[in-house]
Amino acid sequence: MALPPTQMCWASALSQRVDARQALAEVSGRVLDALGGPPDLALLFVSTHHAGAYPWIAASAQQQLSARHLLGCSANGVIGEGREVERKEALSVIAARLPGVNLFPFHLAEVPRTSEPELWTSLCGLPRESAVGFVVLGDSTNLDAELLLRRFDAAFPGAPKLGGLLGGTESPDAPALFWNDRVVRKGALGIGLSGRIAIETAVAQGCRPIGVPMIITRCQDSVIQEFDVGKPADVLQRVFTSLSPRDQELCRHSLLVGIEMRGGEHRYSHGDFLIRAMLGVEPRTGAMAVNAQLDQYQVVQFHLRDPRSAAQDLEQRLTELQRSRAVTQQRARAALLFSHIGRGQALYGVENHDSDVFCRHIGAVPLAGCFANGEIGPVGGRSFLHGHTSVFGVISEPPEDSQTERSVPDVST
Repeated sequence: MALPPTQMCWASALSQRVDARQALAEVSGRVLDALGGPPDLALLFVSTHHAGAYPWIAASAQQQLSARHLLGCSANGVIGEGREVERKEALSVIAARLPGVNLFPFHLAEVPRTSEPELWTSLCGLPRESAVGFVVLGDSTNLDAELLLRRFDAAFPGAPKLGGLLGGTESPDAPALFWNDRVVRKGALGIGLSGRIAIETAVAQGCRPIGVPMIITRCQDSVIQEFDVGKPADVLQRVFTSLSPRDQELCRHSLLVGIEMRGGEHRYSHGDFLIRAMLGVEPRTGAMAVNAQLDQYQVVQFHLRDPRSAAQDLEQRLTELQRSRAVTQQRARAALLFSHIGRGQALYGVENHDSDVFCRHIGAVPLAGCFANGEIGPVGGRSFLHGHTSVFGVISEPPEDSQTERSVPDVST
C-alpha cells in the first residue's frame, strides 16, 4: 500500500530484458504500483545496449510514468534496486512522490563564463537561500564540468551537488541525456531541490596514503617543480624504496596524488585529500605533472589504489555516514549512487560490491544510479569532479516541524 500523499515515497525498479519496450513496461508498472500514482520526479538510467531506442525510450517513459519531471542518462553500467548491472542490457528507474518538495530542472548546453551568482540562480529558477541540493548529469566530451561546479558552488554554497558524467561508452550513438520526453546530446542536465527534503553525501575515493604529506614550494600550472623535501622524482624514488614488494608493484600502475583541500591543517588523513592522476615525471628536471591545477604551498601526498584500499575506504565513509544519521535520527527514504566505470567487477571481481556495503550500513532503501566516466561529489564542503570513486547521496524526509533549508553537512571528510 502506498504511503499517504503527505509523506515522501520512493520506488526503484530494474529490468534486464533485451527488448527495450518490455524493459520499460516492466519498470514503469512496478514503480507506479509501488507509488500508487504518477511520480513528481523520475530518474531514468539506460544501458548503451538500448542506444538505438533512446528517442523512443524517452518519449515512452514520460508517457507511461506521467512524471512531473523526468531526467536521466545512458551509461555503460546501470544501478537499480540495489543491483549493479555492468556491460549488459539494463534499464532502471527510481521515482518519487515528493509532497512539500520544490523541483527545479535545468539544461545548460554550455557553461556560461560569468561567475555572477544571480545569473546562476536565474538559470535554475531556484532561490539561493532555499537550495537543499542538486543532481547533475553531463556529457564528458564537451562539458567543462569543473568550471560548472565552481560556478554552482559560488551560487549555491553549502548545497551538495552529486551526479556523474557520461562518456567512455561503447556505442557510437551514446552518450544521451533524457529530459522529459526528449533526448539531449550535449551539455549538463540537472535538477535542484528545496523544501522538505535532506541530502547527505558520502564520497569513497578508494585510496590509501603512502609516504608523508609534503608542501609544494615551487610549481607552475599542473607541474610540481619542487617539494619542501626535495625534487618530486627524488622524493618518489625514496617513497618507492620504502614500500613493501606488493606496494611497489601497485606503485607501477596505481600511483595517484592527493591534494589537500583545506589549508591551515597540521595533521592529514586520506579523507582530507582530493585524488588526482599523476601524469608523469620529467627525468632531466625531476618535475612531476599532475592532473590538477596546483598552487604553491599546497600539501600533497602520494596515494595507492587497490581493491583492499577501496573496500576499506568505502567502509569508513559509510560508517561515518551511518553514525551521522544516528545522531540526527534521520531515516533514509532512498539513495543515489554514481560509481566510476573502473570500479565494480573490474576492481573487486564480484558483483554489487559497493551497493551491498551501502545496504549493510544504511539499509535496503530504493537505490539507483549508474556507472560514470567522472563522478560529482563534495569533499571538504566543495564540489569536485572525481575519478574511480563512488558517490552516494542519501535522501531523507525531515520531521514535520523541521525547517530544513540545506542539507546535513557533508560527512565525506
